Amino acid sequence: KSRIKFYFYKKKMKDRRVILRRHCPFSTQKNSFKKVKTPGNKIKIQYLNKKISKVHCSESKIKLNGISSSQSLNFMRLCKRKKKISRIYGGFLSANCTKERIVKSFLLEEKKIVKKYNKEREKTVL
Repeated sequence: KSRIKFYFYKKKMKDRRVILRRHCPFSTQKNSFKKVKTPGNKIKIQYLNKKISKVHCSESKIKLNGISSSQSLNFMRLCKRKKKISRIYGGFLSANCTKERIVKSFLLEEKKIVKKYNKEREKTVL
């Protein structure tokens, strides 16, 4: 009776166990894998690639369109037009954030000019 139990246990455990093909035995993000059954009824593992996040705006955290997302080494090799957009802060800020920054800087300049004008006006009145 115990022999049958052991045989069943061994057969059941055979499905779960897999041999890692890479040198590193630890469960790291790079070492993630999925189990796949081969036509020879063996279970092997397929290593999964890391998911690459899209490039996003540094202020509003919106994903930026027109910029290809790839791993850092491949991104370095891409041509300039695939890495950034031909606009000020292109590839760093979204269009709305860029617009807001330009308007904000313009208003600050206007504020400075108005202050200067008011000071001169006060001097002439006194």
